[in-house]
Amino acid sequence: MPRVSICLPVYNGAAFVEEALVSIAAQTFSDYVVLASDNASTDQTADILRRWADRIPMEIVTQAQTIPMQAHFDCLLDRVRTESYMLLCHDDFLASPQALERAQTVLDSQAHVSAVYCDLAYVSERGRALAHRRFGRSGEMNADDIGRQCLATARNMFGIPLLVRTDALGENRYDPQFRYVVDVDLSWTLSKARPCWHIPEVLIANRYSGGNSTWSLLASAADEFSRLAEKHGVQLSGSERIRLKLTTWSVGRQRQLFGLYERMVTRFGEDHAKGPDRCSV
Repeated sequence: MPRVSICLPVYNGAAFVEEALVSIAAQTFSDYVVLASDNASTDQTADILRRWADRIPMEIVTQAQTIPMQAHFDCLLDRVRTESYMLLCHDDFLASPQALERAQTVLDSQAHVSAVYCDLAYVSERGRALAHRRFGRSGEMNADDIGRQCLATARNMFGIPLLVRTDALGENRYDPQFRYVVDVDLSWTLSKARPCWHIPEVLIANRYSGGNSTWSLLASAADEFSRLAEKHGVQLSGSERIRLKLTTWSVGRQRQLFGLYERMVTRFGEDHAKGPDRCSV
């Protein structure tokens, strides 16, 4: 039995999924299995997954029909049988060959830790570097503290989980009442009882493009953050709710500006676009 499951949900991902698979194959930690799910794609996704099944340890499931995103993610979580897992969206990739090894070292040495996070690289649609998101922290983190930071900033202050202990996941799954903050909610839930950990290195690349589903959800952000606070027992005052609405509006404008920058980079094909080291998106 492998130690790690890499859950790879794919929907019409032919343009990007091979980059994700290349980054997995390059890992110095090799005790993993890729659990790939093709969400009834209509492009060349199925062919790409079949080719890669002969190169790396992979199990492929093809959905009979396209299902909602959270349900698709959950069906992969239901298949995890290893001691830890990560969920890697098909348009993201591991930014370092040592990514899994670094995360597994933390889990091996810190038995009380529920999940491992890291700094991020934002890349364009064509995979060019746009900016780094450095969280300015290292080591053990308290989920309630990070969750409150999410509410104060209207942003995901957890980041993308690099590895999660399967026993911390338990029966928890993506909450269908959320879409914009669904990742924040699950991260907060997973580490309620046990601390999580941050590695201050850029180990995951997050693709920032016009096709990202986040764009269509910005209008509901303030309402979702309010419901997130209620779910996790944080009482927001009237002034805090107003401030949250203003903050989500501001974050939305920042995302739009950064999206414009990404489109310019993609269109004009710069070899190396250099964004700010600590970006505000």
